[in-house]
Amino acid sequence: MRVKWGRVVLLDYMVRVRSGQVVETSAGKSPIEYLHGAGQILPALERALEGLREGEQAAFSIAAEDAYGERKEDNVVSLPRALFPGEVKLAKGVCLYARASGGQSYPITVKEVKQDVVVIDLNHPLAGERLFFEVNIRGVRPAGNQEIFVGKASEVEVV
Repeated sequence: MRVKWGRVVLLDYMVRVRSGQVVETSAGKSPIEYLHGAGQILPALERALEGLREGEQAAFSIAAEDAYGERKEDNVVSLPRALFPGEVKLAKGVCLYARASGGQSYPITVKEVKQDVVVIDLNHPLAGERLFFEVNIRGVRPAGNQEIFVGKASEVEVV
């Protein structure tokens, strides 16, 4: 069965950046399961997976602008330290997650901690990076009505 809209895909993957560093992998973990066409993964990744078959392996790259975008230096901002709760560890390189009003969380990286100011980078940690994917399609099945209605794959489908 081929990967296409309305199908649930079970996928092993590895993502590297140009230096060869592995930045994300399903190795040693469960494969990811997603509903193709529901926007659960990067749109460019969905396009690259479209048409692959169960059992097929593929390698491809996605340009920075089609992944997490180019780095924008104006996304590095200084905020008053008082905005951060006391229990939050503030140190250079720490990745925090900010929650937007819609409930989605976004990674932010602490660049510098001063006495009254914290310099943060609002760019995604992979912004500006071409991503190199290696994938193995472990399974493809038609999505159930509930999965299509909800917009995501579920381990247990309610009929």
